Amino acid sequence: MAPPEGFVDLATAYKATLNSSVSVIGVVIDIMAPHRVAKTGHWMFTFKLLDQSLQESVYGSEGLTVRFFKENERSLPQIREHGDVVLLRYLKMMEYRGVPVAMCNFATKALVFPGASIPTPTYSIAYQGTNRLQSLGVPEDIAKLSLTEQAYAIKLKAELRMPDAKFANTVTETVGRKRDAEPVHDAGPPEKKARLSTFGSKFQLVRETRHMKFADLCVQVVRKFSSQFGNCELYVTDYTENREIWYYAPPEEEDERPRDGDDYGYSKQPKKVWPGPYGWLTLKVNVRDPHSVFANSKVDEGDFLLLRNVKMKIMAEGAKLEGDMWRDDGYPAKINIVKLMSNDVPELQELLVRKEKYWAKRQARHRPKADEPEKLGKTEKKRQKKQRQQEEQAKVAAAATLVAERNKHVRCNNDEALLMSVKDILDLSNARHTNSLPNGTSYVLPFINTQYRTKVQVVDYEPKAHEDFAVPRLSDEDEELSPIDAVEWDASQKFEWYFSLCLQDPTPASAPFQARDVAKPRMWAHVRHEDAQYLFGNDMDDPQDLRSNSQMLAKLREKMCILWGNLEEKAEVEVASNRPFECCIQEYGIELDDEDPEKADVPLGFKKLFRMFGTTIL
Repeated sequence: MAPPEGFVDLATAYKATLNSSVSVIGVVIDIMAPHRVAKTGHWMFTFKLLDQSLQESVYGSEGLTVRFFKENERSLPQIREHGDVVLLRYLKMMEYRGVPVAMCNFATKALVFPGASIPTPTYSIAYQGTNRLQSLGVPEDIAKLSLTEQAYAIKLKAELRMPDAKFANTVTETVGRKRDAEPVHDAGPPEKKARLSTFGSKFQLVRETRHMKFADLCVQVVRKFSSQFGNCELYVTDYTENREIWYYAPPEEEDERPRDGDDYGYSKQPKKVWPGPYGWLTLKVNVRDPHSVFANSKVDEGDFLLLRNVKMKIMAEGAKLEGDMWRDDGYPAKINIVKLMSNDVPELQELLVRKEKYWAKRQARHRPKADEPEKLGKTEKKRQKKQRQQEEQAKVAAAATLVAERNKHVRCNNDEALLMSVKDILDLSNARHTNSLPNGTSYVLPFINTQYRTKVQVVDYEPKAHEDFAVPRLSDEDEELSPIDAVEWDASQKFEWYFSLCLQDPTPASAPFQARDVAKPRMWAHVRHEDAQYLFGNDMDDPQDLRSNSQMLAKLREKMCILWGNLEEKAEVEVASNRPFECCIQEYGIELDDEDPEKADVPLGFKKLFRMFGTTIL
């Protein structure tokens, strides 16, 4: 059975030369649960494909490994279980620990045919006209599917002898890179991949749920109502939007019309004030015995839950998508509600971040209006006027700092974003990192996955020796394959950039001299290899051993001098004289080791760190 035009069988792909581009179609026989790579923040998804050519060969009979890296989980191929057929265009063949690996790149296109939807060849005639197999992917990629490619997928699924499938659902703990070089002082501990946790193949976000599908959900309880028959209704959210569920209008939209949704079985009584979130963010789940016994006695509003095996349904025309949790006849005593008592679960961490962003955005848009001026007394009017004047003065002072002379030889690639000061980014008072619950309690988020644009001056750097800005590259055995390593890395390259810069808000040139040495909040920003390559631009070669390459070392000094002026030459008691520059900063977090004494002093055991990116020295 020859592959369609433009495709090769998996045996050919397995033997393809490094860096060559291949397009393949195969059956999924092994899946590793997607997880976030701590070093880059990308989502990684690994699976194996098999076809007859590879199954019958003397090599690679366990399948061809395929690895995807995407900025968000939604962009990964929507593979659900072994037996799915996957069509992949324009993969790049690489090698990892001596084994061929097919890597995605910016040109890669993916289509997934759910195994259950693929007919036997006997019924394939129904798919030879305008009909198409059910496939998951980008609409424009689905439209490009040819009849030949579709027929090949049907025949491949029917003729392949499926081996025993493997599915990794275990909680794993992986450790990222740790270097023998001297650590960066006060710049945070060596980066470590956060502990991974997965709820299994049925786990979905609310936005992904569909009619007549089962799902495991990680949610927060917004409202709970018990009935006199022992049943329970849970209104839950994970802060993802699904237009098929009930809509809950925000206060500014409320009027005399009835609410679109259920009145919680209390239609003869006044409705409770809906605490939010608003819109299509809250899912109603109907809970019955034995699950309702646990929910009624153990679950409170505001709790975080794992709801297992929730059946999603739309009862009738005009109704909305809801969830049902009823007794499992096979396991009549099994309770599928789990209270999440620890915040170190990745899915719960992501929910908390989405929640913080939602309420911060809503608060900014719908800030309560102050009373009308004529209703205020003279004393209160005077106090508010003075407060406004002080706020305006503070804004002017802050603007003067940010509008200080800018280094025109350094460019930031996101000049449309608003400038934020280092002080505001650090958020020392945790104003932006404090999350308040509807019940009045609050907690501090360890970090927020977000990006900023700021104007700064460099006041220190690590390591102190420029020769140590390029460090030996870690071997494949010491680190996990990343998209940068796998797609862009030259196998002959032995060194990579790795250093950190200490940044602070600039002082206006017009400020008194004595004011320039006033202590200001400082932030250490890590500069990883790919970000350093972008920083140095195209006129800087790939890093080498700087202790034996004096020409490259001199070039590095020239580049950094543009960035930090006289910082290298100044004495300890002198104030650095360098022009501020604009740069992009990303905030992220790492989980500290259990034996790290600092772990007890940071929220949830995670430490907040910063990375500089998207900045170029011209």
